[in-house]
Amino acid sequence: MLATHPFGSKQEVDSFLSVISGYYPETQDINLLSNIFKLTFLFKVMVVQKSDLCHKKHINGIIYDSMNSIISIVNLKERYLQLNIRSLVEHISRISLDKSYSGGDFDGCVRRKDFEFLKKEKPSENWGYIHNVYIRACHYVHLSPESKINIHASFLELLENDFTTKASKQIKNLQKIISEIMKIFISYYYKDIAEIFHRSQGELRFLLGKTLYNHYLSLRV
Repeated sequence: MLATHPFGSKQEVDSFLSVISGYYPETQDINLLSNIFKLTFLFKVMVVQKSDLCHKKHINGIIYDSMNSIISIVNLKERYLQLNIRSLVEHISRISLDKSYSGGDFDGCVRRKDFEFLKKEKPSENWGYIHNVYIRACHYVHLSPESKINIHASFLELLENDFTTKASKQIKNLQKIISEIMKIFISYYYKDIAEIFHRSQGELRFLLGKTLYNHYLSLRV
């Protein structure tokens, strides 16, 4: 096992599944959640294994938001899921735009003009879809009527749950946006990934899944 998965991913995934399977009986949900966790674990390996990794703060943010997104779904709190998704999009946007905070006004903000720039200048990255995900998340965060949030719910009702979308759909949507984020990440950090997983391609394939692993292979020079 150590030779096949030297970074301990199989053990971590198994531990995750032993907990999450108690909440979701459907195989499709479990498979998608497993994929989300694997991608999150890969981000974590990158941060831990490469001390000088560029934009480490944003990558740590992706890890944090991904885990909290899963927890929000489990806790039936869709608005907090959307808040985390919005933050996920902002992190990968800042990486793509090479934005960082340097004091004073927060120059790391991501604005509509930034999304328009990314759509135009980076056509190979699915920024049209990502921007739409961001807009939808903002509807929830700002309590827009489009979100269909019950803003008149009582304390006890909110304590029990706060969602309008079925959990299976939330899981599917989360897996899709994190996969798109990882695809962009691979493009920018290909050399770092190749260096770290030079002797453990099997584990990289395990974490990425077939589609993203093939994307990674397509970037080989």
